[in-house]
Amino acid sequence: MQIRQAVPQDGAQIAPLIAMIYRDMEMPVLQDVSEANLLDMLTRLYQLPANLSGLAQTFVAVTDDRVLGVAFGHPAENEVAVNNILKKVSGGHPGFDAPLELGGETQPGEWYLSMLAVDPATQGQGIGSRLLAALPRLLNDQAATKLSLNVDDGNPRAAKLYHREGFEDAGTLTIGVHPYAHLVKEI
Repeated sequence: MQIRQAVPQDGAQIAPLIAMIYRDMEMPVLQDVSEANLLDMLTRLYQLPANLSGLAQTFVAVTDDRVLGVAFGHPAENEVAVNNILKKVSGGHPGFDAPLELGGETQPGEWYLSMLAVDPATQGQGIGSRLLAALPRLLNDQAATKLSLNVDDGNPRAAKLYHREGFEDAGTLTIGVHPYAHLVKEI
């Protein structure tokens, strides 16, 4: 398995992994969005250079060109611009009645891990742990001193992984309709 920067050709394989996260968030705006439209919008989103290695960074765990896992995030100071890309791409998609909007998920000085997902067929094989462990090395040109993420209170398995990887509780917030723990790790 190799962990590398995502490229536009990975977009179609990244989309279903990220879609799982959005569906779990139970955002009202997605209630009437078909799976095909969500996947199409996410494929477009994860083909944009700004989301792969610009304002945000996307890393993938791959074997034989098959994406097994994805980590997507950005420096805290890019949060508004990254969320505006999501808003523009989703709002301009014909399958969406309203744009997806996120925000207020990170603190200054953090590199925020917005999305971490592993193909269900390969979960439990350490792919998520390997992506997390690779992030400090992959982010060596970022000015952030902390790696942060938010974990849904209803996902104790993920919380256990993050705590095992050295993340510590740093407060709570609500995203969509779910409470999340904000976790931070020094890098």
